[in-house]
Amino acid sequence: MTITELAKEADVSIATVSRFLNNGPVKEETRKKLEELVLKHNFVPSKITKEIIKGQNKSIAVLTHSFSNLYTAEFSEAVVNLCGERKMTCYTGCCSGLESEYNYLLDFVSRKINGVILHEPKDGEAQLKLYERIAGRMPLVWIHSIPVDIEVNSISVNQEKGMKLAMEYLIGLGHKRIAYVTGEKGYSYTLKQQLWKEELSKAGFPPVSSDLITVERTDFIDGIKTTKEAVAAYLAAKNRPTAIFCANDIMAMGTINALTEAGLRVPDDVSIMSHDNTVLADSMNLTCVDMKIKSVAIAAMDLLDYAMNGADKTPRHITITPELVIRDSCREIK
Repeated sequence: MTITELAKEADVSIATVSRFLNNGPVKEETRKKLEELVLKHNFVPSKITKEIIKGQNKSIAVLTHSFSNLYTAEFSEAVVNLCGERKMTCYTGCCSGLESEYNYLLDFVSRKINGVILHEPKDGEAQLKLYERIAGRMPLVWIHSIPVDIEVNSISVNQEKGMKLAMEYLIGLGHKRIAYVTGEKGYSYTLKQQLWKEELSKAGFPPVSSDLITVERTDFIDGIKTTKEAVAAYLAAKNRPTAIFCANDIMAMGTINALTEAGLRVPDDVSIMSHDNTVLADSMNLTCVDMKIKSVAIAAMDLLDYAMNGADKTPRHITITPELVIRDSCREIK
């Protein structure tokens, strides 16, 4: 869609559309109408191109959905540090929803940012098409847990491999009853839940429904409190697993708080394993599935460099293999 076509559909002049796109004076009614149309059509002005500023002082942006989640915060920090080493300027943005994400991306394009890293972005069909269109205007790297077919440079971590490693380790230690603490929704949570059931069932210990503990706001720091409350209720119902797997480090901290309050020790009474391996896992000495945050950041920067400097426009797709970090939060059952 061109500016002319947008103006025609909105029944306004091209000059009005131009003022709107440049945050100039436009009637509120007209502004709302144009906002709805640009979102509807994923409109990116054709005059804005992926022009790369020549010289060494390039600027990139990282767009994520939360800075209170240490997983995303540590990734963003790693990219910022790498940019400093490579003499690049790095901007960061935290979007609260689809409209916020769209506005950030459009702003990055209009400012002629040299490239963008999208960390765990939205994955609806319309958004995937938007990412592909933005990638046609500027270099873009898409980092996500969901393995989808998208014509954009992308990096994913093999979470299926990581969860299988975790379950094999706990079962190998002799654990037969393993509870799973998870978030309300999301591909990553669902995948882990499926593998939790499959691996336990394959070992001859199918999990009971009460051992699935679902928690709210698990991607934010207040997930520590909501997890503690959910696990405390689980324990109050006389549930006593020998091990608990937590889908991220925030939930692991909430789980440990609930166990401590109930007078249970880790790992003497209950073993704990977590996922992500942020600074929280290290501080609590947790055995953990390492999502290789720094490795992902390095791969993202290398891939973005390739996209910014390479003549080959073919998207690249990289998969990072997680590994198990063994600490002191799990014990063998004899």
